[in-house]
Amino acid sequence: MKPIVPRLGASLLGCAPTKTRNERYNLRMGVEAKVANRVVLNNQIHRDVRIAATRPTRENAEVNTVSVIPREFPRVLAHYPIFYTKNMETGRFEPSALLGFQPQENLFFVDGRWDAAYVPLQIQRQPFSLITRRAETEGKPPNLDVALDLSQTVQSQEGERLFLEDGQPTKFLQGITSMLSALVAGAKETYAFTGRLAELSLIEPVQIDIEFVNGSETKLQGLYWIAAAALKTLPAAQLAELRDREYLEWMYFQMASISQVSELVARKNRLLTGVSVTSP
Repeated sequence: MKPIVPRLGASLLGCAPTKTRNERYNLRMGVEAKVANRVVLNNQIHRDVRIAATRPTRENAEVNTVSVIPREFPRVLAHYPIFYTKNMETGRFEPSALLGFQPQENLFFVDGRWDAAYVPLQIQRQPFSLITRRAETEGKPPNLDVALDLSQTVQSQEGERLFLEDGQPTKFLQGITSMLSALVAGAKETYAFTGRLAELSLIEPVQIDIEFVNGSETKLQGLYWIAAAALKTLPAAQLAELRDREYLEWMYFQMASISQVSELVARKNRLLTGVSVTSP
């Protein structure tokens, strides 16, 4: 039997975001993140591999921000504040959900489980990612192969199987592949969206000063949000353009999510006072 390697179409290549170098906000920006123990999936080699049902793991969850794509915004804003961060290598803006106030502090990962009804796609897709593979035919664009980090949640006795007995992918693996496709396509939409906002000067830096219940303080820096004043003065033609491209809706979703900062502070305060951090 010829090995089956799950992959994404070449038409999606080049849309995956690059990883941001940001010490304060330890982002995991792409589905092509560098993992030392990562291998391309193969239906013969990985026939008996299973993925633990308990996900995400602590290794995946210990981040204080996670990148999100605009089509996630309606579900993300119900739980997390969304800001934009600037990629220092490309100068492009990327939307991210804020999970905590210190590096590797995730206030939504409590007692080994995720404490929110919606888990961002970049967390859900772990421990899977993508590997760029050269095209077999010269002149053709490379493909993206689905890869697995063997150091995480991998076992052979319990959990979700990746392949059926006949070598075909299971519904679980098909779901993962669809998720990765959505993230890659979403990255392309993201950069078109934030690029246009930057052209119209609709993204501005923000600093938020926070004092916690124990008297300690922190400053949210290196973050950006929608420039509301500039939006109000935008000409009608440009507003119509933003509306027709769905950008205006996404902007309002991001602006509405800022109210979740107060809930994030409340989570931190409950942690500091020894009260259960989980949602009431």
